[in-house]
Amino acid sequence: MRASRTLSGTLLVAGAAALWGFNGTVSALVMEAGVAPSRLAQARIVLAAVLLLAWLAWRERPTLRLTRREALQYAAFGIIGLVGVQWLYFEAISRIPISISLVIEYSAPLLVALWVRLVWGRLLPWQAWAAIPVALAGLALVLGVLDGVDGRISALGVALSLGAALCYAYYALHAEVLTRDRSATAVLGIGLGFGALALLVAQPAWGFPFAAVASWSDGLGPSLPVWAMLLWVSVLGTIVPFAMLIAGVRRMGADGASVTAMIEPIVAGAIAWVLLGQSLAPAQIVGGLAVLAAVAWAQVSRARAETAASAG
Repeated sequence: MRASRTLSGTLLVAGAAALWGFNGTVSALVMEAGVAPSRLAQARIVLAAVLLLAWLAWRERPTLRLTRREALQYAAFGIIGLVGVQWLYFEAISRIPISISLVIEYSAPLLVALWVRLVWGRLLPWQAWAAIPVALAGLALVLGVLDGVDGRISALGVALSLGAALCYAYYALHAEVLTRDRSATAVLGIGLGFGALALLVAQPAWGFPFAAVASWSDGLGPSLPVWAMLLWVSVLGTIVPFAMLIAGVRRMGADGASVTAMIEPIVAGAIAWVLLGQSLAPAQIVGGLAVLAAVAWAQVSRARAETAASAG
């Protein structure tokens, strides 16, 4: 039973990574239309919060009632876990190459594994530990980290990337705690609500580039309104994949979900290759295969360990 939950959780997180991978291409087109990254992050979270909270008010209204302690927990989850990752990442890539920032950010699964083992006392198979550095090495090849080192390295950029990794690890760990009492959609909706409020305070809505959202883009082939692509980013690039990730965390824990999510850059690269004609070097292909193999190795070992534990 526990092994089947690991399998279903892996499929959920892999599906989330696939949606995020395609979302990267759509988001790039929205930014090309004139929406700044910080405003895209704001629109993405605010619109997703409005849609999901409306749905929860209709279908799961009791889950929206929070005690004062729960309100503080969800405020931290939304602001640190959902907003913090994006804000720190955008600040980091303005100072260091994107490839280096991403590899640092995706060290989060190691931080999660250390917390789960040292603080929560949960045993993990050795294969799960070994798979993380293998996957990180594969990501470094995919992202071309060595080629990206062009002297534009700053201590602040590295520190911001580490901050993004910490926020990401916090998000996965806190999601596991919060889903013990509420559904994945309720956890996400409430967290998005607090995150949206924080973003609206930081960036008032009257400065939003509404003219850019009203324009059209033909980056995906057919000419599409930018607002439709922004709606895609909010629904299929935010609500659905984040809900799938949280559901995956609920099934196999923060450690298993965060490792599986490492395939996101691989999916994004493959989609950009197919849709945008971006080429992939042999080293990138090898790195992508290494990431996929490491994730599969980690999850198979987890499933076997859980099967053995339940049988014993």
